[in-house]
Amino acid sequence: MSETLTTQAGQTVLLATFFVRDALCALDAAGIQEVIRLGPVTSVSYAPEEVLGIVNLRGKIVTIVDLGLRLGFPKAVAGPDSRIFIIEDSNEFIGLLVDRVDEVVELEAGQWQPPPANVNWGQARFFQGVCRNRGRVITLLDAGQILKLRNEE
Repeated sequence: MSETLTTQAGQTVLLATFFVRDALCALDAAGIQEVIRLGPVTSVSYAPEEVLGIVNLRGKIVTIVDLGLRLGFPKAVAGPDSRIFIIEDSNEFIGLLVDRVDEVVELEAGQWQPPPANVNWGQARFFQGVCRNRGRVITLLDAGQILKLRNEE
């Protein structure tokens, strides 16, 4: 699922932006199946800490991951603005818990720069790049890297 912004100069990409704690992040909107509210989650014994559990979404079992915890932030405190971004990876549906949804933005692929050098490797491996948009810094996440299992790292 690891996708990079390899579009031609001048081409644009739609990004779904959201907040993980205070960080403004984005995923390629084309890879998002849907966005849902957080409901009851069934816990899974012996799952990694960032796996909150599973939900049944219209007959499909979806593993819910605390995206912030995966990125190295403190554990999420779900609130009324929390949402789950449903993405598909290797015929499996994964839900990424975010603190709140922002907006969909259209950006030119050439606007992205590598992550700053002061970002530690533990976090930087999840980043495809950063850019400025209307005075805000957006971090583009690499869904494939986020979804890699701990034992593959």
